[in-house]
Amino acid sequence: MSDKSEKELIRIWVEKDIQEIEEKLLVVGDIHGDCANCRELGLDYSSVKKCPKCQTVFKYIASRSSTGSGDHRFHEVKRILSKRKDLILIDYDDYKRISGRKKAKKFLG
Repeated sequence: MSDKSEKELIRIWVEKDIQEIEEKLLVVGDIHGDCANCRELGLDYSSVKKCPKCQTVFKYIASRSSTGSGDHRFHEVKRILSKRKDLILIDYDDYKRISGRKKAKKFLG
């Protein structure tokens, strides 16, 4: 057993209200981010604390590039977390699946 504590990335599933996430989510693209609440584009995800348009204070972050499986996904997650330790990183695939299901229920229901 090692005396040195090593931190690794591990996914933890937690029940959350998708609307709360959507209202405080910064979505990262290839270069810039956008506000999930008002759809403001071109935000510097590495430093922006709140949306300049709707004044949403960001609590969550998700990356369109960290979808699927494999090493690329974890590389992208590490890159984002190295810049934004203040935000909770959520899985973009989960977010899109759940928000899409919610929109479909609202439309059909």
